[in-house]
Amino acid sequence: LEGLDAVRSRLEELAYLAQEECMSFMPGGGQAPDTMAASQPLDQQALERGVRIRSVYQDSFRNDAATLRYAQWLTSLGGETRSSPTLPMPLIIIDRSVALVPLDPNDPRRGALQVSSEGVVAGLCALFEQVWESAIPFGEVRVDEHGLSPMEQALLRLLLEGRADEGAARRLGISLRSVRRTMSSLMERLEA
Repeated sequence: LEGLDAVRSRLEELAYLAQEECMSFMPGGGQAPDTMAASQPLDQQALERGVRIRSVYQDSFRNDAATLRYAQWLTSLGGETRSSPTLPMPLIIIDRSVALVPLDPNDPRRGALQVSSEGVVAGLCALFEQVWESAIPFGEVRVDEHGLSPMEQALLRLLLEGRADEGAARRLGISLRSVRRTMSSLMERLEA
């Protein structure tokens, strides 16, 4: 599916065909307003038909008021939302039989590949379930035994891997300023 319009058109068709479940990864910070506007009626109709919708957003979405409102709205209708510090790529799986993955994970607006191979879709479902289990339910706050949030843990892992502040900011979907502010807080709290 080449281009955003082709992807949206196919997503609309798949949303009408969905019978049981829709699972998705939403990486990056806030979602584009046009993406949320296109998704809202489809999500509402699917939920009204009894389709289970599970979405994992990247933690940085909490910094975007519009995306936060959308997640609250989706949750209020019965959708399930969680967040994770990082996500591998945009992903949508319908009824565990069809998946859409980006042609270019760095630029999802270029288009998507529709996958229906049982083995590939099963692998993508397993990836989704693994991320879902470790993601934090919307509205819940978790910290580890050191008082670190999942985002703080992810930031430390990225820096340990040798990523510069700029690379960590891109991977986490947050500003460079936020990375530096978080690192300053961590250094103070951890007495490093």
